[in-house]
Amino acid sequence: MAISTAAAPQFQSPLVRALAWSCFSETLITEITTATKTISRPHFPLTQHRLQWLHTLDNNNLKLKTYLNEHCHSTRLGLVFESLWHFFLQEDPDTELIAHNIPVRSNKVTLGEFDLIYYCHQSNRYIHLELAVKFFLGISNKQSPPGLDQWFGPNRADRLDRKLARLSQHQLPLAYTEAGQEVISTFGIEDFDQEIQVSGTLFHDRSDNAEYAALNPNHQRGDWLNISEFESEQSQCSAKDKWRYIEKPSWLGAEYNSATQLSKTHLEMARQKPIMLIDAQQQRRFLVADDWAS
Repeated sequence: MAISTAAAPQFQSPLVRALAWSCFSETLITEITTATKTISRPHFPLTQHRLQWLHTLDNNNLKLKTYLNEHCHSTRLGLVFESLWHFFLQEDPDTELIAHNIPVRSNKVTLGEFDLIYYCHQSNRYIHLELAVKFFLGISNKQSPPGLDQWFGPNRADRLDRKLARLSQHQLPLAYTEAGQEVISTFGIEDFDQEIQVSGTLFHDRSDNAEYAALNPNHQRGDWLNISEFESEQSQCSAKDKWRYIEKPSWLGAEYNSATQLSKTHLEMARQKPIMLIDAQQQRRFLVADDWAS
């Protein structure tokens, strides 16, 4: 029986919280369509067995900590996220991690890489899995219908529709090119399935009530406010210390009690680039400069 991740208890270890969030929380999309087929997200429900595994790790996270120390020498969110998935697929009895970060080359030119290949004992199939973790803020465009081109990364350089296009038009089809097939065959694999895991949180403009057909309706949500709006809201709020600051390396396993009390320094940071906040209900918010969405 699957257990709701929303109802799952909080874990004390930040690493275990990041692991549970990365592998068992709701995705941004449930499927993606390439030129030839539709590819779905993995199906790994948080069963009682997996919940007990997480609790065991929470009591002693040395195995997880050692794995990350040995295999992930970066605090970049994407690389940490990938390493947490590698650990899960290596440890889960239903799966076997075959290889990860596999370069695909042709005539000494690198065409790309496969995020990972694993074997599923439930389906008796090899799976090519592509991974992504993104945090996007929505900027509504009243002149056009709701679309994925209205979701931007905090630095405004990244956009959700472009990320998904890259996945559907390049990364996933690469497995069916001559170079990709040659790489996969080195593992003795002749036939395989594909999956896509796009995790993250979408921070909605509070005036945005639009429906986005391409998104998972149960995706993880937050909101965003500019500094002037935030300060006005805080001046009318009686709850002391309602929002706290989350530094970027902790975005995957964020939790209110371990976040940093908000200060004037953080507000100054937000004038330079968006910062993430969290409240006691574990709701997330981006705080942005007044002209960020202009």
